[in-house]
Amino acid sequence: MKWTISVLFIIWLLLTPQPSSGARPLVTDDADTAGKGKAQIELGVEIFTWQDRERGIKTRETGTEISSTFTYGVADHLDLVVGIPYVWGAMEKNGQTTFDADRLSDISLEVKWRFYENKVFQVAFKPGLTLPTGNHRKEFGTGRPTYGLVFIASKEMGDMGFHFNTCYTRNENKVDKRVNLWSASVAATYEAIKGLNLVGNVGLKHNTDPAIKTAPAFWLAGFNYSFNDYFTIDGALKFRLNRQEADRAMIAGITIRF
Repeated sequence: MKWTISVLFIIWLLLTPQPSSGARPLVTDDADTAGKGKAQIELGVEIFTWQDRERGIKTRETGTEISSTFTYGVADHLDLVVGIPYVWGAMEKNGQTTFDADRLSDISLEVKWRFYENKVFQVAFKPGLTLPTGNHRKEFGTGRPTYGLVFIASKEMGDMGFHFNTCYTRNENKVDKRVNLWSASVAATYEAIKGLNLVGNVGLKHNTDPAIKTAPAFWLAGFNYSFNDYFTIDGALKFRLNRQEADRAMIAGITIRF
């Protein structure tokens, strides 16, 4: 039934493990680290929409994730990262609300280790896990700890930067979702003027629904602007490359360093 498919789409968005990203608003992480004794807080919001019409029934879904990410430089090449997401999802059928809920989701803990670097190239690993802090009975978490590893490569070329990620997640769960998940993404940045970076991103990831083989894929375009070494704002628009991804999303956030 269409209603069931739509609810499952929202559930997929809420349950998909989301490793923390690098410089906002990119999904792809970079190999840079905060530096020993330094810290930063990233506050972000992502609002998505998905619409469909079948047999005269118009279905509209919306969702919001408010993310808080804290990073601390344990050493010059080693960061500790804690992510706390709060998510909300709703669905309407012909203008009538059929689903509306919000909850804290699963908290993530990660360590980024930059193990190689030269003047233009950096490589890092980022192992991590999520804790089952969300209510899996309400479809806001997996119900079990998950763990994974991200490989990160970054290259700088003048005013441009290029970043590549590939990630494996062991998605242990109590909600009958796919256990072994892979994802990959690439990103590019360009410093248009001092402090202003234009960014682009494309990626795909395993579908958590074991019955669906198509991997959700997206592309993203946006910017970040640093007023100084301590404060950065960002924004982006994110679009689908196939029907397994949300139609579009708006992303905005701030980064505070100290």
